[in-house]
Amino acid sequence: MKTIFITMIAFATSLPLYAKDEDASAKFLSMCASCHVATSSVKLAPPIYAVKDHVIKAYPDRQDFIEQVVEWVEEPSRDISLMPGAINKFGLMPKLGFAKEDVRQIAGYIYDEELLPSQEYKKHYKKNHQPR
Repeated sequence: MKTIFITMIAFATSLPLYAKDEDASAKFLSMCASCHVATSSVKLAPPIYAVKDHVIKAYPDRQDFIEQVVEWVEEPSRDISLMPGAINKFGLMPKLGFAKEDVRQIAGYIYDEELLPSQEYKKHYKKNHQPR
């Protein structure tokens, strides 16, 4: 009986975590993915894989990563940009006025999610970022 009770508690407490991930995924899709797409003939912003790759190299700790993304989204600035080439190509990201908690949740989702680079990004990276 004790085992069943503990199992039920463990299951019940895991549900909100799953719901949060679903919520973060939905927020990412509605708030970010329209510009930060992996492949498209119309490029509005760097793909999310590239963003994650640059930020995680500079801020490998999860909390630092999240705070950097929140700071960037709250007040995009050339001074704190980790992707000056992207700014030259796409322009500076506009200030969007998203709620800080939404951005924090999305940033955690991006950090935790395994994102794979597109073939297009791999070619770009090899051409522009690797030693020759």
